Amino acid sequence: MKLADDYTVNAVVKIDIARIVPGSFVGAASLPPPDGPQSALEVLLLPESRRGSGEGHYPWDLQPGSMMTNATVADIVTVDQTRKMTLRYKDGEQVVVVPPSAPVVTFEPGDRTMVKPGAHVIIGASRQPDGTLSASAISIGKDGLVPLM
Repeated sequence: MKLADDYTVNAVVKIDIARIVPGSFVGAASLPPPDGPQSALEVLLLPESRRGSGEGHYPWDLQPGSMMTNATVADIVTVDQTRKMTLRYKDGEQVVVVPPSAPVVTFEPGDRTMVKPGAHVIIGASRQPDGTLSASAISIGKDGLVPLM
């Protein structure tokens, strides 16, 4: 795989969960418990420019049985330090419980100096006509953060 000549860098940074409010667009990686709502493994507050990206509820590869819900936050209820978010997307909604242990992150602009050996990265690549893989963007955990997505 190679990075495109004009690739961009996004820094993945930890944020306070209070930044997620009704109307925010989020991606929540979660596990379904035997009974009750999804339990978040990580929540990503997506920038407004990414609203609608990957919208829906579908299987994810973070852990066996994990799911991804990309949706608009319709409601938030906080009990102690646990938040229960109702996430609404085009064809439905999911309730996701966010325990205090779940990382809450967002993207910030990064720069190419962050691309170095040992950096924790997430790369989405596309297959080129010649069969090679190429990526136009790379997301890197800032300050040692290991992005789970």
